[in-house]
Amino acid sequence: MLDRTLAYNILYALAARDGRESALFGTCAPLALLAFEQSLACDDFPELWFELPLLGEPWFDFHALASRESLRPDMTFDPKNCGGYPRVFEWFAAQKDVRQLALSWDTGRGDVSHPAIQLLVSTRDPSVTCSFLEVAERGDAAPAYRSFVSRMPEGWYACYAGVFPGRAGHNLRVECIPSRQLQRAYVQDPALMAEHLQQVGVHELGDTVVSRCQRMMQAPFPFEFQFDVEPDGSAGTTLGASSRFDCPPGTDDYNAFDPEGAAGELMGQAQEWGLADDRWRLLAQTMFAQHLSYGGKGVTLYCYPAFLKLRWHDGNPVDAKAYLIAGTQ
Repeated sequence: MLDRTLAYNILYALAARDGRESALFGTCAPLALLAFEQSLACDDFPELWFELPLLGEPWFDFHALASRESLRPDMTFDPKNCGGYPRVFEWFAAQKDVRQLALSWDTGRGDVSHPAIQLLVSTRDPSVTCSFLEVAERGDAAPAYRSFVSRMPEGWYACYAGVFPGRAGHNLRVECIPSRQLQRAYVQDPALMAEHLQQVGVHELGDTVVSRCQRMMQAPFPFEFQFDVEPDGSAGTTLGASSRFDCPPGTDDYNAFDPEGAAGELMGQAQEWGLADDRWRLLAQTMFAQHLSYGGKGVTLYCYPAFLKLRWHDGNPVDAKAYLIAGTQ
């Protein structure tokens, strides 16, 4: 098997070469390598996410995701290799209806001591996520999660929940996917979107939340809302909205980041809104699939731009970020 640290270093070097490190990644690489080495819960190479701001000083936060298929219920986990969450990984390895477990590291803040832990599920049963919160020693967040899910409009799916022990406050985050049918309804009826956001507790919509989310939903990409949930189960003051650059099968732009296509139009719109500069045009150059041969074997390293995320605080625009997904096949 190709040494995972070597594979990571090659992946990063390919993504960051030709001046992209200074333009996109900043100086976070040494800390990200430390984070990577603390995210090797099993023998398989994790899925990596690089979270990049699109304006201001370049930096990135680092995420490493383990898939349920990579783990077995009889495995034991060293705290040093799973972000300090061995019990969570043991729980995850024994579950059904779960997809991935993510360690999220604040490398942009210079902190790799308290990673967030996040669960991606394939069920609408809130008891699975509540069990995760219990084993992550955040049982206090389980009632808040149940309350939030009970507030959600019909047609929303809570796909992910996570806790951030290195950050102040309740730090429970939940991501929701409105159905495609509901997204189309929001595009036609902005008042319905506002009503549904207010239903979960977002009361400060400002002048841009609804209109910019509508613009994102008009693009041929899956759309998600992200909320920081308060102890009473209501949405907090920070709202996120993201588009994933995957198109429905059969469309011309399927599974591709094209700066001259729909993805580029959306990124250009973020720039017009004052949330990005020209660096987004470098994202297409981070996309690769590179085959390596070693010891008579081979592996393909890959990287591609996957998400655009916007954020608001109290209805006021905060920033825009891009996410790269990388790994091995």
